[in-house]
Amino acid sequence: MALSYAGDIRPLFREMDVEEMKMNGPFDLSQYDDVKKRASDIFQRLSDGDMPCDAAWSADNVRKFKDWMEGGMNP
Repeated sequence: MALSYAGDIRPLFREMDVEEMKMNGPFDLSQYDDVKKRASDIFQRLSDGDMPCDAAWSADNVRKFKDWMEGGMNP
């Protein structure tokens, strides 16, 4: 079964991360279109451990984001 933004990816973004990016970043992590448009950049930052700013995602969650991207970025 393909991963979806709503069911698999959106829940990975904490509300504090969403609010931080709304205030200081150029996009909204709670919006599918914004995340899809910037998926490569988000993935790079997640892979580097630069995002979120207080603690890196687990390898499993980074892999899930990559799998979502490679699977067609379903909404």
